[in-house]
Amino acid sequence: LLSRTVSSLVSDLAGWRVVFLGSAALMAVLAVALRAALPRHAPTITVPYHHVLRSTARLVRTHPVLVRRGLYQAAMFGAFSAFWTTVSFVLTGPRFHYSPVGVAVFALVGAAGAAIAPFAGRWADRGLVRPMTGIAFVAAALAFAVAGFGGHSVVLLALAAIVVDMAVQTTLILGQHTVYQLDPAARARLNSAFIALFFVGGAAGSQLGSVVYHAGGWTALTVLGAALPLVALLYWATERPRNPEAGR
Repeated sequence: LLSRTVSSLVSDLAGWRVVFLGSAALMAVLAVALRAALPRHAPTITVPYHHVLRSTARLVRTHPVLVRRGLYQAAMFGAFSAFWTTVSFVLTGPRFHYSPVGVAVFALVGAAGAAIAPFAGRWADRGLVRPMTGIAFVAAALAFAVAGFGGHSVVLLALAAIVVDMAVQTTLILGQHTVYQLDPAARARLNSAFIALFFVGGAAGSQLGSVVYHAGGWTALTVLGAALPLVALLYWATERPRNPEAGR
């Protein structure tokens, strides 16, 4: 969450290329550090990588709830990415005239979204996965409505950003809780499929958000942002609470 702030500050001080070069250098250092620090583990069973991919695809076919939760999160992460990809255009535009540093400071509000994580974990443990998922969808849609009507106010934009981030964090944690229970022996592969599904949504949301913003402005973007969780909400309404897909 803080990477947006750091990258904006660095790009303002040293240019955007330094952000990418610095990221590459940090990843190289991290790779060396992890190789030295992590314990060595020799697997007792060696499985070719293509077999792992095939078994992961099989999990997607045999666990409808995995697809359901992945699509939920794809919609939410798509809305999240659309918001954060384009809000900088609004902040640096003629209405606010923010510098990259100002955008970086605004991005700090995204860190507040992490505060919901322990609560989401408790909701999952208490069996509230389904109702809290629906509430998160509604909250995200309302946040985009606030952002649309309050695009003239940085306070309202910040409030919308916090709620969107919290809603996305909530559905992510509830989704992982549900997915991990499907097959304890295959949690890594289940998580891989889950992450892949919703990152596709995030990438699509970022691209579509830019196109929509440049075609119709901030209002059109917020309509898109609200539509994604509302579509997820309609899909959520088809979930049967007594069925394993309910993610209890």
